[in-house]
Amino acid sequence: MKRLRAADDDEAVLLLLLTRPPKLPYRERVLIPEFRLNILAMSDGEARDQFRFTLGELTLLTKYLKLPDTIRTREGVRSNALEGLDVCLRRLMYPKRWIDMATMFGRAPEKLCTIFYFVVEFLDEKLAEVLFFDTARITQNLDRYCAAIAAKSPGSIEGVWGFIDGTIRPICRPSKGQQAMYNGHKRIHAMKSQTVVTPDGIISHLFGPVDGRRHDLFMLNQSGLKQHLENNSAFHNKLIYGDPAYGCTNVFCCPYKVAESTRIRRT
Repeated sequence: MKRLRAADDDEAVLLLLLTRPPKLPYRERVLIPEFRLNILAMSDGEARDQFRFTLGELTLLTKYLKLPDTIRTREGVRSNALEGLDVCLRRLMYPKRWIDMATMFGRAPEKLCTIFYFVVEFLDEKLAEVLFFDTARITQNLDRYCAAIAAKSPGSIEGVWGFIDGTIRPICRPSKGQQAMYNGHKRIHAMKSQTVVTPDGIISHLFGPVDGRRHDLFMLNQSGLKQHLENNSAFHNKLIYGDPAYGCTNVFCCPYKVAESTRIRRT
């Protein structure tokens, strides 16, 4: 009986393979709706749900980010500042496929992709210094940051205005160079970045990515953040709090291991 069933299964599989339609030598064309998204026709609530900003805020962002009124990518795709910003925001706010966005914007996936990368590369080039460290904004709010942290944790270290740490983002196991990407602490293949977060929730410093095997101290030295802070008198006697890997210097502070071990012994 088992042999008969196995023979029947083999015949069924063979019949399925014979009746399957042949694979097309090309990808079927994606059907794009015949319309173009009118962003200005959205309500503020809808715009906030889709892009996390109201229409007025989106207009101000295009102005302050100095996006060109007419966007023309290397591939010849044309767009405008508002649409380009919205494509970028929509892509970043939640993981999704280009085909999902195509039905919303009324553009082919490959065109949305080129618009997105145009905006990202434009902002990375024009705002490189601000993305690395927004010195002007941070120095204006240093005392406010220190006061907010002191109010949240009375009796803590004085002068702390931000928090630094390394961020790990897992990646697929690469076919080559696996050792460089492998993070022994998390036991995954990953890329690492360094960030400083201020009490207002803004990432005020960003460096990376680097190989997943790299230590946090390596990223700190490569970023030049320590030298940047030490060379600016506004940050003297002001501290960034991090784990013991960053050490205790005139611009960084970390937990005290001795104090922690003493507390454990007492309990």
